[in-house]
Amino acid sequence: MEKKIKGNLFICATPIGNLEDVSFRLIKTLKDVDVIVAEDTRTTKKLLSRYKITKKDIISYQDYSSKQKVEKICGLLQEGKNIALVSESGTPVIQDPGYKLINNCIKKDIPLTIIPGPNAAVSALVLSGLPPDSFLFIGFLPKTKSKRKKKLGELSTIPYTLIFYESPIRLKKLLVELKEKFGDRRACIVREISKLYEEIIRGSFSEMLSKLESRKVKGEVVLVVDGYRFELIKNYTEDDIRKKLIDLISQNITKKESIKIIKSRYDIDRQRLYNISTKI
Repeated sequence: MEKKIKGNLFICATPIGNLEDVSFRLIKTLKDVDVIVAEDTRTTKKLLSRYKITKKDIISYQDYSSKQKVEKICGLLQEGKNIALVSESGTPVIQDPGYKLINNCIKKDIPLTIIPGPNAAVSALVLSGLPPDSFLFIGFLPKTKSKRKKKLGELSTIPYTLIFYESPIRLKKLLVELKEKFGDRRACIVREISKLYEEIIRGSFSEMLSKLESRKVKGEVVLVVDGYRFELIKNYTEDDIRKKLIDLISQNITKKESIKIIKSRYDIDRQRLYNISTKI
């Protein structure tokens, strides 16, 4: 028996605002594929029209699409059709549909690849000026009050820059909630990225609430928040450090790791800390 031909699934990142934010590879892919699977067919047709891409079969697909639709798309791929997956804007799967389809393709050994491009979360992080070395993408918080409160509690002591998506009508409420749970941290609102009215607001939660008090927020919003910062202990004695080291080592933590922990929590010179540790 001949081996069945399998098509490829191309996961395509599309513009998050300005339609000129496309790559040559994206345009070529959208022209070459047999079918486009789209979150919003109207938005996709605008993009296709802008670049004169015509006569394309477009299938609507959302997170709530039936299992039968996912199977239908996979069936087309197994028949040898090449398919492009696009969300309304940005990179599919990142708070957009696509996970179930991609997962199903992996299970069926259907080849897939990504056409990289715009992403609102990473763009906002770069513009924020907050530490980019370690960050955590949160996306939209749960809408249920109890789940939302629990989630914020979990995030309050994470030492990484946090990236949230939020509706413009709920943004002020989120800033109040974050100030209550996190304290008055540094943050940055990035609104309407790459669009005509792109706006960046930096400052503490209090400063942001003051700036937004008398105005209505509109458009797509990304909120970037500074991570939790340990306040270094400055008032201590050598005996305090020695006891803390002994306590950590008694918990089966190596001396090397214990020294790292102490250094991260106390305002102490590395050489002085090392000298204390050698006496244990």
